[in-house]
Amino acid sequence: MYLARQEAGAAFLTCQKRVEVVQAYYLLSLYPIPSRRWEDDRSWIYLGQAIRMAMDMNLHHPNTAKPRDELHAREMLNRTRAWLNVYNLDRSFGSQYGKMAIISNADYVANHSHTWWNASEYNMENFDIHLCAYNAELRLLSDFRMKVYSNREHPTGLNKAGTNYVTICLSLTPSHLSGN
Repeated sequence: MYLARQEAGAAFLTCQKRVEVVQAYYLLSLYPIPSRRWEDDRSWIYLGQAIRMAMDMNLHHPNTAKPRDELHAREMLNRTRAWLNVYNLDRSFGSQYGKMAIISNADYVANHSHTWWNASEYNMENFDIHLCAYNAELRLLSDFRMKVYSNREHPTGLNKAGTNYVTICLSLTPSHLSGN
């Protein structure tokens, strides 16, 4: 964690934008320095930095280039992997802390990740499939939250009266995530 903290700090001061810096920020959000008070926790700030930098680097756009060689293919996969991790953390932190996600639910890369895990011979075996499965699970949770919190007449948006949560759950099936 020392190296992640050092990389994130140096990047913040020098305005460097690299995938490794995005990864350092989301590692810092996952494994923060312990704090005694809730107000001192910096997890949300580090995740916000990771999201902003990833968007500045256009990691949220799909890779359309044809890889030149193995190294270039692995770098392209790493860019997508970093974006999916940032997207997943945004959804996870949002549900954990009761906040709205920063990244749009209509994100193209995240919504088309159901086959990404085996799109290349250089995908990380037994890791990328978990990343994509977790992404599908979090998108399902996000869709549920959008249906539950869709009352425009309530200050928090919560649908209280007459809402059948079982019906909402049953309407959200994993098949709707893949566009089938």
